[in-house]
Amino acid sequence: MLDQRYRIDAVLGTGGMGRVYRGEHTGIGRTVAIKVLHADLGRNREAAARFQREALASGRLDHPNIVGVSDFGVLDQGACYLVMEALEGEALGTRLDREHRMPWREAVAIIRGVLLGLRHAHERGVVHRDIKPDNIFLAVKDGELVVKILDFGIAKLYAGSGDDPATTRAGLTVGTPAYLSPEQAVGGAITPASDLYSASIVLFEMLAGKTPFAQADPLAMLGAHVGKPPPHLLDVAPDAELPDGLDALVQHGLAKLPPDRIGSAGEYLALLDELPGEAAPVRAISSPAIEALGTAPTAHTPFPAQTPMPANVAVPAKTSAIGAVSMPVVPVPSQWVMRAGIIVGIIALLAIVLAIATHHSTPPAPPPPPPAHVKPAAAPKAAPPDPKPAVVAPAVTAPPPEDPDRELKAALHELDAGKTCADRKAAIPKLVELHDQRALAPLRGARYRMRGGVLGFNQENTNACLRTDLDAAIKALAPAK
Repeated sequence: MLDQRYRIDAVLGTGGMGRVYRGEHTGIGRTVAIKVLHADLGRNREAAARFQREALASGRLDHPNIVGVSDFGVLDQGACYLVMEALEGEALGTRLDREHRMPWREAVAIIRGVLLGLRHAHERGVVHRDIKPDNIFLAVKDGELVVKILDFGIAKLYAGSGDDPATTRAGLTVGTPAYLSPEQAVGGAITPASDLYSASIVLFEMLAGKTPFAQADPLAMLGAHVGKPPPHLLDVAPDAELPDGLDALVQHGLAKLPPDRIGSAGEYLALLDELPGEAAPVRAISSPAIEALGTAPTAHTPFPAQTPMPANVAVPAKTSAIGAVSMPVVPVPSQWVMRAGIIVGIIALLAIVLAIATHHSTPPAPPPPPPAHVKPAAAPKAAPPDPKPAVVAPAVTAPPPEDPDRELKAALHELDAGKTCADRKAAIPKLVELHDQRALAPLRGARYRMRGGVLGFNQENTNACLRTDLDAAIKALAPAK
């Protein structure tokens, strides 16, 4: 039982941040999916804030095309959990991995479901910020397929955002590189137009079999979003059967500047309605497809095994990799030019300061030798020796003042910067022996030393090997109550 009301029935999936279970709300007998953050990460401020942000964003939303979230809580041991509706089916990313492309009518039907969900979210002040195939779920419900938007974990509450626990700092790039809008790529302001750009990338991929900017290097991909015009669908997939106007609509959705893009999700839906022909219903997973997968349609697993880029990775707005792939054939927003000018100005100022410092630190050149025809001045005669030479006392070097904190500083440095677990563990008994209360806070902080991972996923606590020694040391140094 979880929190005395949710019975855990099975594990649906496990990821770097936690585990997803199938369970039942025992009070009303409803099947649910429960996402539980790992207990260690529950004490991690960024991970807990992402969880809370997903709960806040989902609490504003109630729409058939958005996965429903019904509860959020924190367990006694510190683990956060999120209760969602249980879904059966597969992610759009899984479908594309298997089929690569799909008929245009089916692609339009899927993107229509995404846009209906986004329209609802945008009207309530929520920008998803990570629309991609893995976050679009083709759910089977009452024998029909319903498109569901998943994972509002990095959503931004752009309207009335005072309750957003983790508003993104300026200059941070948030999302997945292949689907980022240009303004996200340079850390600019994120609005509903950013989601529409990402949705247009997804539509392009469903029709052409790959994204418009498929560079292997993430920085080159960001640069292409900012400065390279997207290819036309038939240039990438010459054999694709497309109706008149669909390529122009996708190009409109991929405009570099938000004001030049399709204005809203509602306007996007209206433009889709103007396409000739009718959209086809989304196909269920057929029996041959199930046999190819080797499994029945799976329940939604909200912790993906791999996330291409974490949510809180800072990417410079101006890099050499971006410049190498950019093709400035479109106008660049004035605020981006101003940011680049500020960076260049700071670099120039630092160069001037360095040049001045170098000039003052250069010793003066020795005087030139006298001309050959000038006789050197005669050296003064040496004074006669003193019959009673003075006695010179030997120089006494004062010992360096002792630093009483030297041992404490050295042990704390080894605890923090030791290369191996054994090196860091060796510092713990030294700190206990010194019995200095100032070591308590660093010892508590050393229990979690998270390394690796992407966007918070697949991180590893490299100090897990120290937990027993650290707990014993903290107990030994803690003042008696």
